[in-house]
Amino acid sequence: MFNIFQKKNFFFSILCFFALFSACLWAKTPLAFAQSEQRYVYDVSYKSIAVGKIIRELRSEGGRETVNTTAELSFLFYHFGGNQLTRIYWDDSSEQFLTEQFVRNNVGFTTVSMQAEFFKEGHQTRITRDGEVNEFTNETEKIIDFNAIGLQISQGLKSGQTHFEFYMQTSDSVAHYFFEVTGKEVLDTKFGKLATYRLEQTRREDRKLTAWFAPDVNYQMVKFHYKRNLLDLHGVISERSMISL
Repeated sequence: MFNIFQKKNFFFSILCFFALFSACLWAKTPLAFAQSEQRYVYDVSYKSIAVGKIIRELRSEGGRETVNTTAELSFLFYHFGGNQLTRIYWDDSSEQFLTEQFVRNNVGFTTVSMQAEFFKEGHQTRITRDGEVNEFTNETEKIIDFNAIGLQISQGLKSGQTHFEFYMQTSDSVAHYFFEVTGKEVLDTKFGKLATYRLEQTRREDRKLTAWFAPDVNYQMVKFHYKRNLLDLHGVISERSMISL
């Protein structure tokens, strides 16, 4: 049985994992901006035990994206969750999605309130967490958040890209991530059989992270699996909706 420390890791791992990929739910051509609102719901389980849902709400307008992620989870009589609202824009000069700012709130085992601002076209950030301010700088590479990473992966898959490298702002550091397309698979889903790309995180020996994206569903992630130590997390898309404005 998990102790409290392991339960905390359970929550933060599932939120970070899902958030890292779930922005890929919005897949559009940056040069042809449309106005739309989308909502997606994922059923999440630990091994075979249902632990809750993660809800994604996305709004696109005039080349700017607003992505809102909410986790509503419970495990062993503990209820916990989190929310992050991110504002993202498309940068023509670098041809990529860049983070403008985000606000994160976690509740449950710990309560965390965090705000992030991005400056100098992503080369500098300022993090305010529970009243404490920290700044991070990367002179050579742009720092983005997980929602922008997801958008960029989606755009890359559409253009045939198979390897990805990012610098992602976390609550207390800038993490370096690598991902690779490792194959194609046909999955049985609630929305029928879907041809997918299988994407895996690389250069990490202590975990196995795999996600499947379906081109026929706007290059959305339709399934994921994350395994690390005692964690064994699965997720599958269960609801979706889209409104053109």
